[in-house]
Amino acid sequence: MTSLEEHVADRDRWARGPRGPLALVTAQAVEQPQPVWPVPGRWAPAPGGLSVTAEATDGVVVDGVPVDGTELVAGHTAVVPSLVAFPGGLAGSVHGTTLRVWDPASDAVARFDHIARFPADPTHVTTGRYTPVDGLEARGSVRDAAGDPLLVAGTVSAVIGGVAAHLLAVQAAVHRGTPRLQLIVQDATSALPEDDPGSSHSMGRFLFLDDPGTEAEVALDWDRLVLPPCAFSYQYACPIPPEQNRLTVPIRAGERHPVDASGAVLH
Repeated sequence: MTSLEEHVADRDRWARGPRGPLALVTAQAVEQPQPVWPVPGRWAPAPGGLSVTAEATDGVVVDGVPVDGTELVAGHTAVVPSLVAFPGGLAGSVHGTTLRVWDPASDAVARFDHIARFPADPTHVTTGRYTPVDGLEARGSVRDAAGDPLLVAGTVSAVIGGVAAHLLAVQAAVHRGTPRLQLIVQDATSALPEDDPGSSHSMGRFLFLDDPGTEAEVALDWDRLVLPPCAFSYQYACPIPPEQNRLTVPIRAGERHPVDASGAVLH
């Protein structure tokens, strides 16, 4: 595991990256042939993704080949998803029937300074007991940033702020070759900044932990609580924390908000 300092630097670098959440300017569902702002071409649903119809002068490039006619843009479930380039440095990809467009020179990227965090403290590292479950799919309200339902992996029982909690854990994507679990949590700091200057993101935060694959004690490093992508861009859907993950106690650890140089919250 990387050090906390490396983790913080990686997160700031990810946030401002050319495919980071601050660069996402459009996530348009395409249900019929239509244009999509702010890029050229006419987009339509197609088996395996979307099709784009454009002239060579439009400057649309799919998988390194300029489009002059109609081409398939393979979606995220393809063996090799398509990458799309547009004039002005914009880039795109397809998730389901949604066209996502990134602008590395977006206003949000230009304004961003860092992710505000609560002060780190060694006491923020605690433990819990992970108990896996089999074949239980998360309810429709438990979804990732793209709105897709998540698969329940088990529960993590822990004492948080003196209160016993039994947190729902969902399966997360493998990270650097390591299987992981994800906790989607709200706590008493989850509030709008104008309502509480000491708040964290109102819709909650994520904690990732290594998946032991069996019932076991797991480390909970609350200083590694991270913001969901929806904290950076309205183009993402915010996941709704499961009811048992909505804590009444504050967790004053981890990320709070993306901010500009003055400390003002970006989103």
